[in-house]
Amino acid sequence: MNKIDYRSLAGYLFWSELKSDLNRYLLGPVWWVLEPSLYVIVFYLAFAHLRGGGDHVYSLLCGLSGWHWIAGVINQGANSLVRKKGILQSFSIHPIIFPVLTLLLQTFKFSVVLICVITVLWIGGVLKPAGLIDIVLWLATTMFVSFSYAVILSVIIPFAPDIQLIISRAMMLLMFLSGVIFPIGQMSAKAQAYLYWNPFAHLIEFGRKVLLYGESLDPVLISTMLLIHAPILIFGYLILGKLRGEIPKRLI
Repeated sequence: MNKIDYRSLAGYLFWSELKSDLNRYLLGPVWWVLEPSLYVIVFYLAFAHLRGGGDHVYSLLCGLSGWHWIAGVINQGANSLVRKKGILQSFSIHPIIFPVLTLLLQTFKFSVVLICVITVLWIGGVLKPAGLIDIVLWLATTMFVSFSYAVILSVIIPFAPDIQLIISRAMMLLMFLSGVIFPIGQMSAKAQAYLYWNPFAHLIEFGRKVLLYGESLDPVLISTMLLIHAPILIFGYLILGKLRGEIPKRLI
């Protein structure tokens, strides 16, 4: 079992999961784009009257598409061990492979959505992309932060399944507290002081900065976020490895 080729296994599971996802619904990958688009339409119709400018739809598009990616990584990654319990119970492999698989799959879906978002912004004449380095920093930081929470939650859920219900509701609340609907940067200084303690608020703002405003990201802020979340990810990885024999028993 120590000679398991994790790269080949991850590749096989990735394509199997992708194929299953494509075959699950009649419209297949269209849903990857359609689902966040429907959210944009609903929230725009619900909140557009609170905004004076017509560009709110583009801000909302950037916020919701990014949030859909973040929520997918965390929700699906947190439940990845439960969904793949059959494999965990049959083979002695490090459980980290399943959150990794979720990260890859959700990021692949987001890449399709991102292309569509960029196209819409370009057609609307509001696309002001930042430099390639800033775009890569935004994507990498979002992946790292989201993945760190997915890993630590995947450790907890096998021992406390009720957490699954809390996560789904907490993510909905966090969506409203992360500037997805209304950019936090346009709120009062007092509101920003509180809301920017939320790391997801920064990730959503990063997306708007590199796509809508053409602004460079703050390297100090990026470094701080990575340093804060690195211990979370490392701790989650180590605990998953330590409990790799106990977790399958909890998933029966």
